[in-house]
Amino acid sequence: MELFVSFSEIARYFRRNRPKFILVILAAGIVCGLLPLKFAQHTYSGNTTLTFTCPVPENAESDYQLQYTNVLYSRVQAAVALAEENKLLTETARRSGVDEADISKITAEQLNSSPVVKVTVYTSNAGKAALLSDTAAQLLADDMEKQFPSPKLTARISDPSIPAKPQSKKSAMVKSGILGLLLGFVLSLCYGIIRVLSDHTVRNSRFAEEALKTSLLAEIPAGNSGDAFRRMRSAALHQAPDAGIFLVTGVCSGDGGDAVAAGFAASLAQTGKTVLAVDADLHDPQLASRAGLAAGKTLADVLGGSCPLEQAAAAVPSQPGLSVLAGSPVKDASPADLFAGEKFRKLLADAAGRYDYVVLCAPADADYPDAENLAGRSQAVILTIRYGSTPFQSMKEACRRIAVAGGRLAGFVTTDA
Repeated sequence: MELFVSFSEIARYFRRNRPKFILVILAAGIVCGLLPLKFAQHTYSGNTTLTFTCPVPENAESDYQLQYTNVLYSRVQAAVALAEENKLLTETARRSGVDEADISKITAEQLNSSPVVKVTVYTSNAGKAALLSDTAAQLLADDMEKQFPSPKLTARISDPSIPAKPQSKKSAMVKSGILGLLLGFVLSLCYGIIRVLSDHTVRNSRFAEEALKTSLLAEIPAGNSGDAFRRMRSAALHQAPDAGIFLVTGVCSGDGGDAVAAGFAASLAQTGKTVLAVDADLHDPQLASRAGLAAGKTLADVLGGSCPLEQAAAAVPSQPGLSVLAGSPVKDASPADLFAGEKFRKLLADAAGRYDYVVLCAPADADYPDAENLAGRSQAVILTIRYGSTPFQSMKEACRRIAVAGGRLAGFVTTDA
């Protein structure tokens, strides 16, 4: 598992997956923006103020006058409790001509220990919020006056309700959409960071270079990679200046070993040298088709003795100095056994005597033992990994197997960088 992740790797992950993240953010914004059409239920409130008075009789005893404040306070508290009974809600809806379900609740509160009560009605009907509040307050006032006739309690509306302004669904959709975009962005950001932090694949070639004590020869981009192969050529020849036979193999299938082998062989030929690219992938050979060559004599024909090397090797018209020995699937024998045999050793010796460089293209090391059997036959081995795809542990294990098999690892190349 790769233990080091830099901020640049996180930023690169977001750049490579930018369209996906944009789609996720937009989808979250659209979904949240449409939710108010289905689920939005605006609640409006109307507030009406009642003022309670209770005159003191002229012939009242002095003790009663002293208790007046407590008497009025207790009646105000009774009004607060009475306002929250279902009876008031039902009668308010009937008197106002609305469905009882349109009223969420009715509450009341005493303001600052004064004989003033604020009645609040919560409803989904914006147009009748003020009417419902005033009606509930008037019903409460009438009920209180009936319950306390002596000394007579008087209740009046001192501050009628102000009509509520209906809220637009369009504005609710815009607000929900903006919140959805922000939510989508945060979720995408968290998901991307978690993916990178928990990723077991190679996303930092420099870290792999230091951890495995090998050389990063080049990073091959997905597009135009001519200059990248020239950098690879320079680094590979520097790491193995005396090598004439190179083995190129991917760590895993899909790492682009055949593309790297073809590009590397072409870059060597561009220096004026003669180069033979040998397709040693006898499971799924692709080298000849990459060079634009038609099917002809193959490596199997040379090893079988039906055709000499000079006849089987086909020149690549688009690149002077470059020839390709095509491969073909074999069924009767294991390719690894053929590469470990004496016939293949003699073929390599013949090729090394005819060409300045020989580039072998082997199948993925994790899939077949072919590369390990070819490693000892070659003079330098180049591994290929794919950015964000090849597990770091698989790369580490491939380096170990190549070394144990007697291969000289010149370095590795990162594809799709």
